[in-house]
Formats: sequence, structure tokens, C-alpha cells
Amino acid sequence: MQVLKEHRERQQKLLPLFSPELRATRMAFAKGIWDLFLVFTVVFWVSISFLYGAGYDTMRHIKEATLIFRNFDNSQTAQDLSSAIITAFKDPAVPLLKDYTGSDSYQSIDAIKDAVWRGDAWGAIYVNDGFGERLERALAQGADYDPKSAVTLVTEESRHYFKVMMVNKGAQTALSELEGVFAQQVFAQLASAEGANTTSIIENANSAALVTPYSYTIDNIAPYHFDMSMYILSVTLSLCMVVGSFIPSNMWKSIEEPFFKQVRIPQIIALRAFINIVWAMFICVQATGIVFVFHGPTWSPTVGDFFAIFAIFLLNTLAFTFFIDCMQNWVHPRFLLGGYFTTLFVNISAAIFGAELNNHFFRIYYALPFHSSGLMLRTLLTDGSYNKLDFAIPINILWSLFWWTISSFLIARKARLVYAGKMLMSNVPPPQPQPQPTAAAQEKSAPHTELQSASHESEYASSTTGSPGSTPSGSHTDISSRMDQQRDRRRTESEVSDIEIEDM
Repeated sequence: MQVLKEHRERQQKLLPLFSPELRATRMAFAKGIWDLFLVFTVVFWVSISFLYGAGYDTMRHIKEATLIFRNFDNSQTAQDLSSAIITAFKDPAVPLLKDYTGSDSYQSIDAIKDAVWRGDAWGAIYVNDGFGERLERALAQGADYDPKSAVTLVTEESRHYFKVMMVNKGAQTALSELEGVFAQQVFAQLASAEGANTTSIIENANSAALVTPYSYTIDNIAPYHFDMSMYILSVTLSLCMVVGSFIPSNMWKSIEEPFFKQVRIPQIIALRAFINIVWAMFICVQATGIVFVFHGPTWSPTVGDFFAIFAIFLLNTLAFTFFIDCMQNWVHPRFLLGGYFTTLFVNISAAIFGAELNNHFFRIYYALPFHSSGLMLRTLLTDGSYNKLDFAIPINILWSLFWWTISSFLIARKARLVYAGKMLMSNVPPPQPQPQPTAAAQEKSAPHTELQSASHESEYASSTTGSPGSTPSGSHTDISSRMDQQRDRRRTESEVSDIEIEDM
């Protein structure tokens, strides 16, 4: 019962949520909720816009994907097929086809594959040598014939899996739709020959060649480890960014202030850079080990691959470590979490969807670390195809150096502000000092102060004289005299302060 009584007493002292006394608290809470709503609304729209804009805007820019075309057969049938293919690829929904037949460029199949391997083109289509002769022999004599030996579609997935998939889909659709059209054209030419009739054509021709005179074969010269690469790009890089960048940057907030007040600023900057680099190396070694443990059967990594992936992870993590350092010293705390999420999602979209075949606004992906890391990983996983290391590595190095330089200036500025007492460690100015009470307020508070002091004196007197079993340290007369002296002294001080106020 006693516990219940105490609980009720405590509850009676509490205020209702909508009581007038809590108005300021409610307003501060509402302002915090509103700020949170604004920040994460911006984060949501920016992140979704980048993800959808970079991933699902490809078809509107499909003509920016170039395919190499060459006819290696000089027969009339092959020329007719070449003309039909070129006409089919004028459709705005398929990639751009550039005809190099008769040109000095790409005079061999190896040269065409090498161009696709380097990334000079998204793919290639070529008519194989001897196609016309094989088809004519199959139609006239019934010889064996493989329609897929007519045309070859060269592709490579390392450039970008999603974008290459869209390009391949457009090319395959155009080639597949042409099969029936070309079959009708071939049959019409046979039927128009002198002395030909439908019965003799069907009896003499190879049925496969007559029904499908041409088809195509896909030659994927750089198969992409899609599952493995998506795991690395979307999961491992993100975890390295969070654990390797966010955690040390937040850790510094709790230990910087003592350093700022006792250690030289250049030494703080050097110590911070050293710890950030060591921490990033520690995290990236573990992440690389995890990738190797779960690499799966589609990829057989070597020791060189281990160090290559470690270097990619390290460059990516350091780039974001110094960038997040700048955010910690530049951005108000209530916007930091939103900035973290926006940075993470925008970079994930850059790594997964790439910068090509997008609206030109999304070409900013070329300057983001995740995009460069994705290029390096694709080159590694496909044994060197679409090699853009000379571009990707400097981007991440320059990103790291640029933000480390900016971060150093911001740390030095923050140290001076903290030392001068103009900034707390949370990037918020210290609270403003309370205004001094006016003379009228001091006069009103004087009687109350005297009453409080008198009550304290009576409590002190009762505690020193009236408790049974206690040993008084002095006589009641001494205590009363001391109390009188203290009361006289306070009265004198109050009178002096009143005189000073009147003079003012």
C-alpha cells in the first residue's frame, strides 16, 4: 500500500501532455519532428530519383549505344541480308548500327572482338564468310545447313550488366523479327526463278534452310559474374563505407575536444588521418576475406585478385572517410543522418546502374567513388575487359586527396572555435548566457531570499540542538549569537545593494 501511495503521489506531481507549462517543450518537439520530416523527404526523393533515373531511363537513350556491323561475305544473298539488317536497325527502339563493310576499320573478326572488349562499342554484328554459298547449296541441293552460322552477335557484359542487357535485348529483337521477313524474301526469289515452282523448291531444298534461311549466334566474350559483382557492389562496398567511414568519423566527436585544447592542430590532423587509414585497412582486409570465402563456383580468385580487391575497397573507403569527415565538421547534426543516407543511395545507384545511356545529368556519376569502384571490379571479374583503370583509379585518389584537404581546413577551423568557446563538439554554438536580473526583480526577490535563509538557519539550529543522542558542538547561546551575526550581515549587504541600485 505504501508503494502504491508513493506512486500516486509521484503521478500527481507530473503534468499533462497539453498543459500550458509544457508549451515550450511541445513546440521544440514539433520543430524537431518537422525538421526530421523535411530531411528524410529530401533524402527519399533524391535517392529514388537517382535510382530510377539511372536505372530505368535507358530506352530513351538507346541510340547512344553503338554496334559495329560488317559483312564478310560478298555474295548477293549476304548483301541482301546486310541491307535488311541495316534497315531494321533504323528503328528508334534499337541501338545504333554503324556499317564498316568495305572500310579499312575492323577488317577481321579479331579486330571487331577487340574493339568490343576494350569498350569502343557496346557490341558487334557481322555476317560470316561463306554464308551465301552455304545457303544456296542448301536450297538447291538440300545440303546440311545451320541457320545460326549466318550471323554472329558479339557482346560483353562487363561494361555494365543492366545496360548491356538492354542493348542486347534491342539487337536480338531486331535480328529475330528479321528472320521471317528474310525467309519470305528468299522464297520469293526462288519462286521467281525461271522454270521454278513451289513443288520443286520444296522437294530440292533443305527444309531448315527454307523455313529459317538465317539466324544468329551470340558470342559473349566477357561473361559477367552478376551475382558476385552485385554482392560486392551493393553490399560489401556499402558496408565498408558505413563501417570504415561513418564509425571513425562519429568516434572523433567524443575525443576531439581534449585534443583541441591540449595538442597542436597539425598533430591532430596527422593523428586523425593515420587512424582513419589504419581503420580503413583493417575493415577492408576483413571485407576482402569475406568476399573470398563466399566467392562461389563461378569465379576462381588468385592471390593477385585478393590484393586487387583490397586496393579497390581501400580506395573507396578512404574517399568516403574524408568526405564524411567534412560533413561532420560542416553540417548541422540534425542533417547528418540524412546526408549519410543520400550519399549512400546515390553512390549505390552509380555503382549498379552506371553513368552511360542516361540523361546527361547523371553523367555526374563519373565523379563518384562507387562508380569508379564498380568499373574496377568489373574489369577484375572479367579478366581485363572494358579496362578503365586509368580513369577510375585517379578519380578515387583525387576524391580522397580533395576531401582530406578540405577536412584539414575544417578541423583547424573547428579547433579554433572550440578553443575560443564559440562551438561545442556537436557543431552547435554554445547556449547564450542568461540576462542579468533587473533592479526591480532583485527587489522582489530579496524578501524571498531572506525567508529562505531564515528557514535554512532554523533547520540548521534544530539539527544541531534538538536531535536525541547527538553531541552538540557548542552551547545554544553560541549558536544563537552566530545566527544573529549572519542575519545582521545579510541585512547590511541588502541595504548596500539597495543603495547602489538607487544610485544607478
